[in-house]
Amino acid sequence: MDTNGTASGRDARGMGLFSDIRKITRAYPDVRSIARRMFVTNSLDGIVAAMGIDVGGFSDKADPLLIASSIIGGTVAMGIVSGMIGVYVSERAERMKEYKELERRVASSLKDSIYWKAARLIPVYVALWSGMGIVLFPLLIAVPYIIAASGGLSVRAAYYSSMLIGLALMGFLGYFLGRVSRESIIVSVLRVLAMGVIAIVIVKLLRLGIGLG
Repeated sequence: MDTNGTASGRDARGMGLFSDIRKITRAYPDVRSIARRMFVTNSLDGIVAAMGIDVGGFSDKADPLLIASSIIGGTVAMGIVSGMIGVYVSERAERMKEYKELERRVASSLKDSIYWKAARLIPVYVALWSGMGIVLFPLLIAVPYIIAASGGLSVRAAYYSSMLIGLALMGFLGYFLGRVSRESIIVSVLRVLAMGVIAIVIVKLLRLGIGLG
């Protein structure tokens, strides 16, 4: 078996795929902005969900590994099912609709054209950025609890560290959005941080409402 030839073939296909994606994102300038919006929106969703689990499940006697696994399990499941598969299916439907309408207008098959490649690859590109947004940041929020599970931090210290990481990540996204919109960075950061504070307050009130304090 020619393993070198097989590996070279895979490398060539991989390079061809990345080349196709670069061509498509240049030909369809809206794709990058769509992917960026999905990444930011789902990043915020993932961070808020992780912080909700954090606040809702915290107590000095809580199992840090259980909190970490709840954050990771919940956000990874949401990232794969909603962030990636859901986005892929919906984006593919829109792109295939555009592709088939274009075929009808030109009264000819466009298979293997850049339009066909776009209909197949744009949904994958957008879905990957979308899923990454949900999964990536919550993993960082769970890190203090993983450290606490190994004895490196108390549960309370892990809780405060986790919350600070969550708010810092939201601040970073606010900064990023301010740069994208070319508006006041400070206002953009405060606006996004306000979302995090509101989420914390809501979960705290829910805890009080059910008698957990």
